[in-house]
Amino acid sequence: METRGLWWNIHDFPHYREIFYTLFYISVLFFIYGFYLKIKNWSRGKLKNNFNNIPNRLKNMFEKSFFHKGWEKYKVLRLAHGLVFFGFFALWIGTDILTVQDKMPVYFFRGLFYKVYSLAMDLSGILMLFGLLIFTYIRYIQKPKRLDNYQNDWFQLVYLALFVIIGFLIEGLRQSATNQIEPYAPLGALIAGGFQGLSYDMQKSIHLTLWWLHSLQTFSFIALIPFTKFNHIFIAPVNLFFADSEPKGKLTTPFNLVEILEMENPPEDFAQSVSGIEDFSWKDLMDLDACTACGRCHEVCPATNSEKPLSPKQVILDLKQIMYGKPLQKSVVSDLISPETLWSCTSCNACVESCPVGINQLSKIIDLRRTLIHENKAPNNLLNTLKNIRSRSNPWGQPPEDREKWTEGLDVPMIDATGEFEYLYWIGCAGAYDSRNQNISKTMVKLLKKASVKFVILGKKEKCTGDTARRAGDEGLFQELAIENIEVFKSKNIKKIITHCPHCFNTFKNEYPEFGLKDVEIIHHTEILWDLIKAGKLNMTREISEEITYHDSCYLGRHNGQYNTSRNILNKIPGLKYTEMKNSRERGTCCGGGGAQLWYEAPGKQINVMRLNEIKDSGAKAAATACPFCTIMLETARTLDKSTEPPKVQDISELVARAIL
Repeated sequence: METRGLWWNIHDFPHYREIFYTLFYISVLFFIYGFYLKIKNWSRGKLKNNFNNIPNRLKNMFEKSFFHKGWEKYKVLRLAHGLVFFGFFALWIGTDILTVQDKMPVYFFRGLFYKVYSLAMDLSGILMLFGLLIFTYIRYIQKPKRLDNYQNDWFQLVYLALFVIIGFLIEGLRQSATNQIEPYAPLGALIAGGFQGLSYDMQKSIHLTLWWLHSLQTFSFIALIPFTKFNHIFIAPVNLFFADSEPKGKLTTPFNLVEILEMENPPEDFAQSVSGIEDFSWKDLMDLDACTACGRCHEVCPATNSEKPLSPKQVILDLKQIMYGKPLQKSVVSDLISPETLWSCTSCNACVESCPVGINQLSKIIDLRRTLIHENKAPNNLLNTLKNIRSRSNPWGQPPEDREKWTEGLDVPMIDATGEFEYLYWIGCAGAYDSRNQNISKTMVKLLKKASVKFVILGKKEKCTGDTARRAGDEGLFQELAIENIEVFKSKNIKKIITHCPHCFNTFKNEYPEFGLKDVEIIHHTEILWDLIKAGKLNMTREISEEITYHDSCYLGRHNGQYNTSRNILNKIPGLKYTEMKNSRERGTCCGGGGAQLWYEAPGKQINVMRLNEIKDSGAKAAATACPFCTIMLETARTLDKSTEPPKVQDISELVARAIL
């Protein structure tokens, strides 16, 4: 019956078992100590409860770690990582089986089990080598911009390759020396043929040397795992397990103004800024160790692609340097990360969406922005915007009494002058003050009336939701506005809110509940339009003979997962020919207006112009939008475009109205 001795050719080595297991236990001690240091580092961060909803956390971990969910765009890379991952995992299990057999009185390492085991180990090693070759080709031949080739990168590739190659050589030498050629271990059998010309003693001598070399490499690998990029084998799944389970569009809350106002003796300075690594949460610090510098966040970042100083990858790597002892002269921001870097972020969430190990780059950037606001180090135009919001309740600094001026001649139902109503139509600052978006507000009013929807608006009682303030880092101002708006909603018994601004939508839906907005349904205008179309209350019968594409709003798409509703509406409009852009849905390019960028222009290329060029590349003659910020940014890009007929920009509601009114 087919089998082999577990310690073939090693028995004659003095105290081989004692040496082998002593080295193994030493390597395990290094492994444990290394991860102890990491956990000690993470514990420097602030407490954060990431232990809820265990089933969903396990699901997220297994889907993304073992089944590579989210790697769809990187098909070749996904294949390579899968080959190395599963190949390595199988070889690891195979080694564990040998250890178990060595300690068991019953010998099962023979017959069919041995044949299947040998074939599985050979195939796993071959697949792992193939995966490593693909990695090498990508990193050193293709050289994608997202990757920086550090010295330890080639070391790790060579280390793993040698690990497998030496294993095959040992197997081939054993088969050759024992004259037991095993066809169910095909590569081992092939290699064995190459050693047939050597004497028996020479084969045993080489085998013994390589066997101990392989063992030492195995033990050194175990010991090195916590101290090298190999640590992602363990840290990545754990980081995915502890990934934030809150809505993607919700930022962290460093303090709660509602709770502070209820205190008998509230603290004088409760604004929490980040001056050192201890000011981040323990999960933030785990994020830093989970990063493998794969560069996917770098590749999709609109700020990076428009030659602005921000690289989300570099922010994480810089913070990691600080965590591991890089001395600071002043603070995190002034020493390693420049203010210009932080102000370049559009908060589009592309970096978070693309990260395969669950790192939240955006939350750290906003935390650092809060520090700049706390230290009064924001750019002047952004400070003026925040001043406008504080004094006039809108970022444009327009008079509050002009908020309902756009309604003149429309007979729009006001909340204090109307009896029964079902919906509050929240206009938002852009819809009330920006001339281009006022047209969208007017269009929505006409459509809602045509469908006999009972709605009202707040008019002069509306205030900014605080989205811009929060993304700019002014947490206190955001919470003040949230408390004031929620009080209005409660006093007017608001139960359903329609808004055509995804930023307002996200703030109401994901961030206001923490401050008391409960049991209120938040509806984006594309959702209610689609419901009215399906119910037959809005009949689109007029043909629109145009070729159109759709620009995904970051705050409707990546932050809230709404991709299909707008497309459903467009595909329902008679005569409209819909075409998809290359960068769409989760991969959609930002317009450049989020994260307070509408009021601050960072250096580098203009993101909105880059997006308009992508619209032109799609062949479409017009782009549909579902966000006032996107409309403003793309309309601005049109004025800068030098072509004779730049693509038109139209809100979804305007297209629906054209097909009806």
